[in-house]
Amino acid sequence: MPYMNTFSFTQSEQTRTELLHFIQNSLNAELWKTNTQAVNALKQSIADHALFQHPMLQKLHQCQLSLEQLKFIHLNYFTAIVKNFTDALSMAIYQACGLEKCPNIDAGKRIASKIYARYLLSLNLMDELGFNTRQLEKSSAAKSHLVYFLTLLQQLNLDPANHQQTEPEAFALAQFIQKHINSYADLLLILACTELQVIKFSEALRNNVSVYDRLFTEGYYACHGIAEQGSAELANDDNHEDDIWALLTQCYSQENELHFMQLQSEYLELWNHFWSKMQPHAASLETL
Repeated sequence: MPYMNTFSFTQSEQTRTELLHFIQNSLNAELWKTNTQAVNALKQSIADHALFQHPMLQKLHQCQLSLEQLKFIHLNYFTAIVKNFTDALSMAIYQACGLEKCPNIDAGKRIASKIYARYLLSLNLMDELGFNTRQLEKSSAAKSHLVYFLTLLQQLNLDPANHQQTEPEAFALAQFIQKHINSYADLLLILACTELQVIKFSEALRNNVSVYDRLFTEGYYACHGIAEQGSAELANDDNHEDDIWALLTQCYSQENELHFMQLQSEYLELWNHFWSKMQPHAASLETL
């Protein structure tokens, strides 16, 4: 038997199709349809949210921000989400144990469901931790997204341990995630919103920071914010977001509809406040 030196199967469409097929068919067809409609409503409300028309997106895409302003943003962005994203993702993988008792799921599929959910979420975690799914030998914790971002902060001459320039809005986002860390469904909704935020704003940040040094677009921005299809470095954020929505559809509870709507609204508003705070304070940062 030949030695397998790649993880390419983990990102194959065949593997994802198998996983998603099991997840969908763990519910009866009518419940899946009902939950899909509810989750689609959440997705639409996200797409319509003011966050994704925030003026900062245009400013970043037009490369209007100075390097000092970008330093300020990256220091705060680190606290808001980069430092704790794998914490939330890892906890969602653990909290999938609750699927064993999920009434949505066919009784004969509940125990296996936690494995299918964990497998799907682990594809995301593997990306985050620096696994190269095409060439395993090129995998390294030094290539994890968190370590890449720490390297970027170092290149920007920023100290992530210095919180003097960290705004309350950044801490508020981290605290919100921590507040919901023990709820599988809550974490899925938070992670889905986060993936979309990362997709939209990373591309804009990458565009602006590239003006000052192409070195800044290596590492973290080589796996975030790249829109060109077919890139060897293209991250799987779109797949990850879709996978999370599928998992939320599986465990979605109609009786918690208001809770999910409020949670999503609160989280997106925190991000909206964050990006608004990045504007007026950035111009005066002379000490970074």
